[in-house]
Amino acid sequence: MPAISTEAKVGLFVLIGLVVLAYMSFRVGQPGFGLKRGYDVSAVFDNVSGLEKGSAVQMAGVEIGQVESIELKDGKAVVKLRIRPDVRLDRNVRAAIRTHGVLGDKYLEVMPGSLIPGEKSAYLKEGETIQYTERQADIDRLLSQVTLIADDIKNVTSSLSNTLGTPEGEESIRKILYNVRDFSENLNRVVARNDENFTEMVTNLKSASKEMERTFAALSQITDEVNQGKGTVGTLLKDKSVADNLNKTLAALNDISKKINEGRGTIGRLVNDEETVDNLNESLSGISRYINKAEQFRTFLSYRGEYLFDRSDAKNYLELRIQPKQDKFYLLGLVSDPKGRRQTIETTSNGVTTTTTEYNQDKLLFSAQIGKRFKDLVLRGGLFENYGGLGMDYYMLNDKLRLTFEAFDFGRGSNRQTHVKGYGEYRLIKHVYLSAGWDDPFNTSTSSPFVGFSIKFEDEDLKYLLTTSPIPR
Repeated sequence: MPAISTEAKVGLFVLIGLVVLAYMSFRVGQPGFGLKRGYDVSAVFDNVSGLEKGSAVQMAGVEIGQVESIELKDGKAVVKLRIRPDVRLDRNVRAAIRTHGVLGDKYLEVMPGSLIPGEKSAYLKEGETIQYTERQADIDRLLSQVTLIADDIKNVTSSLSNTLGTPEGEESIRKILYNVRDFSENLNRVVARNDENFTEMVTNLKSASKEMERTFAALSQITDEVNQGKGTVGTLLKDKSVADNLNKTLAALNDISKKINEGRGTIGRLVNDEETVDNLNESLSGISRYINKAEQFRTFLSYRGEYLFDRSDAKNYLELRIQPKQDKFYLLGLVSDPKGRRQTIETTSNGVTTTTTEYNQDKLLFSAQIGKRFKDLVLRGGLFENYGGLGMDYYMLNDKLRLTFEAFDFGRGSNRQTHVKGYGEYRLIKHVYLSAGWDDPFNTSTSSPFVGFSIKFEDEDLKYLLTTSPIPR
């Protein structure tokens, strides 16, 4: 039986990869593909800004499902949730939209409610709606409260002007002080003319009367000082210039209030001009969109080591993944390959050209790729270990398992074969992954099965490590 050529092997392997890619692309379009079977419930919110389809649903920090869809109904946002079948939700649970850290993604948190004494626990069924939701902070509402406070301040200044800025207000204060002084004098006369019938009462009230006498004496002294124009109140009542300044101040406040009501000046245009209000709302919306984009930005740093059995050596990867959006990322990496970088050398002797392949072990290899995610399927393209290529990743088990296929360095002729690599990676614990696969199976000189492990950190983990690590002295 004739042996299968290397070109036929490469073609067969690529054909199998394309068939698998077509099958997985077909499966990606089917409802519920890649997810555990579960049940759907809904939650209704006034505002779900920043929450997207596919966002996580968590309870007590544990992911129990994901956002299936977001629809608008009767001016409300109806969020459909896909919950794992092993999680049962009480009817009195509460739902709220939260954020992972300062720049984290939005997610939906489900919190257990409290049972009424004597009430039996009941669970939500397929298609039912969570009754209790928490409302997000709204900046428009805050601006409305600021407007109400400004109106209250205007009313207070108007009342103060009506009370103290007129001769009637000054006369009222004088009458109050005169009445207090007359009351003190009349009380002293009554006490002096008390006969024996009031002796016992006077004795009981002796201490209180002394205190009252001292109080009224102090008040009388204050009244005298006010009449003499001493102190703040005295100056206010006696000094005409102070009263004039106060009247001018109140008049200025009244003039400012009038200009604001007429729409003059910056504050007046802000309060009365609809175009200015629309521009402010547009600016605030732009700020909100910028914040939402910043919250979606994430960074990942990882190290992966692979042990090549046929070569009895290790291959190392250091990768930086920049993810500006949930379904798009950029990948930069350094690769330390034990066989080094391949170089093709052509030599001519006696008119005969000979092509040889050598490997330079003194240089690192580089990777620079761009990727796009479609549900559970990720397509990548760019630079793979110094050569152009393509790759795809398929995620399973809630992203715990990843199957990867890569093809790069598309060679020409019998001396250069396409570099193909396939492997699977499983998350063992948080930050730690195990992998196994086959590297370059169609090149007999470099083909080798391998096993490996990876360590991955997100931006939140890196910030925690950098802020808690001791600084050497």
